Amino acid sequence: MTIFHFALLRGIRNPLSMVVNCMIPLIIILIRPFWTGGDIAGFGNLPGFGLLAFTIMGGAFLMSQSILSDKVDGAIMRILAAPVTMRRYLAENLLSCMVPLVIQIALISLLGFILYDWSLALSFALFLCYTVLALSSVAMAFAWHCLFKSKENSNTGFSLVLTLMMMLGGVFIPIEILPGFLEYAGVIFPVYWAMQGIRSVLETGTMLTEYWLGIAAILLFAIAFLLYGGKRRII
Repeated sequence: MTIFHFALLRGIRNPLSMVVNCMIPLIIILIRPFWTGGDIAGFGNLPGFGLLAFTIMGGAFLMSQSILSDKVDGAIMRILAAPVTMRRYLAENLLSCMVPLVIQIALISLLGFILYDWSLALSFALFLCYTVLALSSVAMAFAWHCLFKSKENSNTGFSLVLTLMMMLGGVFIPIEILPGFLEYAGVIFPVYWAMQGIRSVLETGTMLTEYWLGIAAILLFAIAFLLYGGKRRII
């Protein structure tokens, strides 16, 4: 069994991961008021877009926990003792995390197109933005796991950081109402740029410069996280 298949099976067999990656997104997309309000700029009447971003980031962390499990129980040392490079190990784990996330995002985009008359352009823009956010979230989870040797400490710490990112990234509350410098503090988080890109395409109906700037920023975050997590620090 390849690293990809083993990591994928461990991810989808995790009950909490299945709830976050399968049940919750379907519940969110089926709650019509989340998607049919009128306050686009602040998501005040459209919380579905922010809730989906929150779910994606949480689901990415749960899917990536096989990395931490291998680190804690020493399995990674045995894997790397075989003819397996760190690059291959991380690449296959990354792919195993992305497959269910991309399927989830594609399904949500399709249901939005069917249920809420999203245009093809909007559905594609949301699919691309959420997919890139998922990639950055998995990469961030890999880098995060490098910092811990305990699952409990990792989970607790990430819960706090995720809540902070959602607050400052404009998911839970509009960033415009944050005081002083906090209005701009979210730029250090990929979810901030995802929300900016989504707002842009919702307001304009097309993928303009602000949208692509958000996509580029999220990709840069993903590259930075992978460069850090790709080091042998994970051991």
